[in-house]
Amino acid sequence: MECSNWSIRFMLLAVCLLPALVECRTRHYKFNVVMKNTTRLCSSKRIVTVNGRSPGPTLYAREDDTVLVKVVNHVKYNVSIHW
Repeated sequence: MECSNWSIRFMLLAVCLLPALVECRTRHYKFNVVMKNTTRLCSSKRIVTVNGRSPGPTLYAREDDTVLVKVVNHVKYNVSIHW
């Protein structure tokens, strides 16, 4: 019975402290918008990419995180980015 009582106390303590161990974070990303030559189906053309990739990079975040994205446009026309 004493072992069972100890395990119940431990579980109760863990449940109370768990929210304090999970904290929100600030996640920083930098997007460089550039033109890149690409070849698909034997046809080559220049496309707009983010960090040299199309589609762009994946953002990772959890609930209550703050996500800061710095976008640097290196192409000669305006670009909009959507999530």
